[in-house]
Parts: sequence; structure tokens; C-alpha cells
Amino acid sequence: MSVELFLIMSGIKSETYVISIDIGGTKSAVSLVSLSGQVLRRESEPTRPTERTPFGTLESLVTLTKEIIVQSGIAKESLIGVGVSAGGPLDRETGTLLRPPNLPGWEAVPVKCVFEELLNLPVRVENDANATALAEWHYGAGRGARNIVFMTIGTGIGAGLILDGKLYHGTNDLAGELGHQTILMNGPPCLCGKRGCLEALASGPAIARLARESMMYGRHKRVLALAGGNPNHITATHVVDAAKKGDPFALGILEEAGTYLGVGLANTIMMLNPEKIILGTLVVHAGDLLLTPARAAIAEYAWKRAAERCEIMPAALGDRAQDLAGAALWL
Repeated sequence: MSVELFLIMSGIKSETYVISIDIGGTKSAVSLVSLSGQVLRRESEPTRPTERTPFGTLESLVTLTKEIIVQSGIAKESLIGVGVSAGGPLDRETGTLLRPPNLPGWEAVPVKCVFEELLNLPVRVENDANATALAEWHYGAGRGARNIVFMTIGTGIGAGLILDGKLYHGTNDLAGELGHQTILMNGPPCLCGKRGCLEALASGPAIARLARESMMYGRHKRVLALAGGNPNHITATHVVDAAKKGDPFALGILEEAGTYLGVGLANTIMMLNPEKIILGTLVVHAGDLLLTPARAAIAEYAWKRAAERCEIMPAALGDRAQDLAGAALWL
């Protein structure tokens, strides 16, 4: 069902708004979004989890939220609530973050309670991958499908599962942790405490690590130049940018990471038999540089009948994804 039809059938006015808050490991953002998918205002700031307390960050986001509401001039009664997306694990019912790997020091942080008390609005909290999966399903590349997997590939790798037309959470809100499936036994350590996870092999930091470790072969001049001559400053973006210019070293790094990604996607296809797997963040930037080796690995490791039925595609919402994630929680 389209968003427009849903709003009509539900009797919800199109000028109904949600405050969407995205809490990321590097930066956080507050947006004012209509349920029809229009982003009216957006402000962001560094999260700085090692420099200030979780409650200091939440209070700063509350200040940003109040400023946006005032600046927009909308009536308070047209706001139906706040949608918060953040890295898991979390307790969705209480809206408590439970030690997310990308937010050091955030242990049992009652996000829902804090925002409801300080904003006097109802709050829904969801794993960022789940919330973005809903956004892509309602507004983006997943529209019209009943079984999709959305996978975000950035600082970490997370996934949201829409199965038979419903967001699937699992027994205790831990479904969709596809970034922590084991791909390489005794592989590199992952922030989750295990080894050889997909996240440790194909995320942004993993690609940067692969580049640094491979520099001993001496074919890294373009990547190193993009990082200002300092190997410690290399990011996945530098690798992708060099690969787009035809740099063989960077192309090799992305081929390796893309192959690991493809093995993880093949596992996912065999387990869930989805119609679509939508890949966000890094894959949107890298495109076929990661997708081509990933598709080759899928062809090798997944059954042909399941693989042929599953469309692998970049996410459609781009920079709007996290803004619309909070709105999607209220549909």
C-alpha cells in the first residue's frame, strides 16, 4: 500500500508531522518531516560519544528539536510524535539503548523516557537499520514488495527485515544483525567481540583497514595521496574515490570487500528468500565497484532459483533515509 493511500484510509491529514531524530556514532540529526515524506527542516551536530555523556547528547538534541519547531512555525497539535533511530542493541518497548558498539559509554540509556519528559511528545525508538528499512519500504526502493532486506553499510553493517509485509524483530529485538554473521573463521576482530564478522570484512572501517594492511605491496600511492599522505587517515571514501579513477590497488580492495559482502548476501538469500535486498550508505557511493564482485559471489554461493528471484539494488532515499526513518515509525 502506498503512503498516500494509507494516509487517506487512516484519515490522517497530509500536513501531519513527526520529529525524526537519528543518533549515530559520528553525528546525530534532528528533522521535521511530514508523514507524506517531505523534509521541512534538518539540523545536525557531532555526537562525540567519547567527549560528553549520553544525557548531554540527548539534551543537546532536545534543544535542536525545540529550535526547529519554533523556526518552522507549525502548530504543536500537528506534531504526532517523535521517531528515534539509533544503533542497536536496544529494548524497543522501553526505548532503552543497550550498549551499542558505535556509541561507547551508552549503556542502558533511557532515550524514550528522556525525550518524552523533555519534549512532552510520544516517542517511538527503533534500531536504525529497522527504521531505515521501513523508510525504504514506504518511501523508497522497497515500495510494492512484501519481503525485503535493507542493509546499511557504513561505520557498521546492520539490517532491517520486512517479511510478509511486516517489520520482523525476532524474539528479543535482535533480528537483522546480518553484519555479525561469521564469514571468515578466525578472521579479524569485530567491535561486537567476535571474529570474522561481515562487518569486520566489508564495512567502511574494514575497507580502510584492508587498504592500510595491503600497503606493504607498494601500489597505494593514489589512496595515500587522497588521505593527505597519512595512512592512519585513510577512509573507505578515499578507497572508493581512487577506484573510480581506475586505481588498481583500490579496485582490488573493493573487489575483496565486495566478495565478502556477496557471501553474506548469499547466506541471507538462502535463509530468507527475499524479493529485494536494498543496500545503503557505502554501496550507494561505490555502486558497481562493490556490487559486481558481490553479485559474482552470490551467483557462486546461493542457489540459482533463489538468487534469480532476488533483486540486489542500492537504496533510493540517499541523504533523506535517516530523516524519513523517524516518520516511517509512525505509519
